[in-house]
Amino acid sequence: MTTYEVPTDFSALHGRTILITGCATGIGREAAKLAYANGANLALADVNEKESQTLLSELNDDSRIVWRRVDVSDWDSFRDIFDAAIAKFGVIHAVLSNAGIHHEDLLGEQFDAKGSLKAPDTSTININLISQLYATKLAFHYFKKGPPTAGPRQIVYTGAASAFIDTPLYQYSASKGGILGLFKAFRPTAPKANVSINMVAPWMTETNMTPPLISATWGDLPRNSAAGVAKALLLPVIRPEIHGKSLWVGGNEIVDFEDKLQETQPLWMGAKLSADVEEGQRRMMGLATNPLDAMAGKH
Repeated sequence: MTTYEVPTDFSALHGRTILITGCATGIGREAAKLAYANGANLALADVNEKESQTLLSELNDDSRIVWRRVDVSDWDSFRDIFDAAIAKFGVIHAVLSNAGIHHEDLLGEQFDAKGSLKAPDTSTININLISQLYATKLAFHYFKKGPPTAGPRQIVYTGAASAFIDTPLYQYSASKGGILGLFKAFRPTAPKANVSINMVAPWMTETNMTPPLISATWGDLPRNSAAGVAKALLLPVIRPEIHGKSLWVGGNEIVDFEDKLQETQPLWMGAKLSADVEEGQRRMMGLATNPLDAMAGKH
């Protein structure tokens, strides 16, 4: 495994424009505070107006901040914060696609007036996963609006440990597993557009989303603070050479899974199958296009 030293110097954020969703509470709030303290320009988005206004009053510098009430599952609403960021700052360097909820009722049974079983509430899928598709499309499009001298850009998804391990949170785990798939789909092609793609996968983290019962029974096992995960989110922004990593965060320590998964592939896949898969991937990647070309309809 590759362990990353938790950064203590975030001065490289100075002058960078960072768009953060889910900024009002928890991990997103801590990422906004850390980036702001180190001189970044912030484009902040959240549907929670009350907590957002509390954060804005703490930061207290309109020249470096733009905020919009955004429902990330709504395309027009989400696009508005990107428009506002470009209008104010002229460039977006990094997108931290962090907004997420946990609302679990997949197996709950509700019935309509005729007594028929109602469909489950899929808001968790819409906010945790569909919004990531929106964030990615918007990021690639709006990255083009900045000057070429702005340098490499970054997309960092907030995934979860449940993308890797059994977790009986059905829609939440499905949505976070989808983020893992999205991240891996863009990993081979994003560098062609001068964009790095990474996913942060927090393990047990104390936020307003943490069920009190789980938190109480966790005991002395490692747990993250929201501020600790925020540092992992900002790590690829201050180190743009980091690309294609699944950054597991446990006890505020940062470990990448991807290097060892690749290295040990012949052990768990078998040498022959592993070699064939690698050759298949090589051939497929030869057909991969620059995602910006794909957005422009070029092939």
